[in-house]
Amino acid sequence: MRFWGYNAYNKIVVEYAIPYQTAERKPRQVEISWKRESRIREILPKICQLKHVGYFHSHPQWGQKKGDTKLSEIDIRDMAPTQIEIVVAINNAKKRITWNTSSSGKELYGTIGKYYLKLACYYKSKNGKIRQYRILCPYVLGFDLTFME
Repeated sequence: MRFWGYNAYNKIVVEYAIPYQTAERKPRQVEISWKRESRIREILPKICQLKHVGYFHSHPQWGQKKGDTKLSEIDIRDMAPTQIEIVVAINNAKKRITWNTSSSGKELYGTIGKYYLKLACYYKSKNGKIRQYRILCPYVLGFDLTFME
C-alpha cells in the first residue's frame, strides 16, 4: 500500500492509502518489483495533485511467533528518505479490544474481527536517521467496530 498526501506544518498528512500489488509475497519475505513500482509512481502524480509520502506493510503472526511493529534490517534499508513507513503487526485476538493509543502515544492498537492489530509509524530523515512518530487518526479511535463481531 502506498500513501499519497502532503507535508504541512512539519507533519506528513496522508490523504489516500492506495493498495496496489508490486511485490512477490513469500512466507518469510517480500520481494518488491521495482520495475512495476516505478511505473505506478510515474502514473499516479499525473492523475492527482498529491505526492507520494510513504508506504505500509504488515508483520503478520507466523504460527506461534507474534508479529510486531519493529522495523527489520531490510525494512530500514529499503525505507526512502523523507518518507513514512507504517507497519502493522497482525496477530490472533484473544478478546475484543477497543481501539486506543499506547502509553507512549506512538502506536495505535485494537481488534477487528478475530485479529489484534498494532500500528506504528516511522520516518527516515535525509541523513538516514529513523524516528518513530505518533499516528493521529481520530477516525479509528472513535469508530465503533461492534458490527464486525
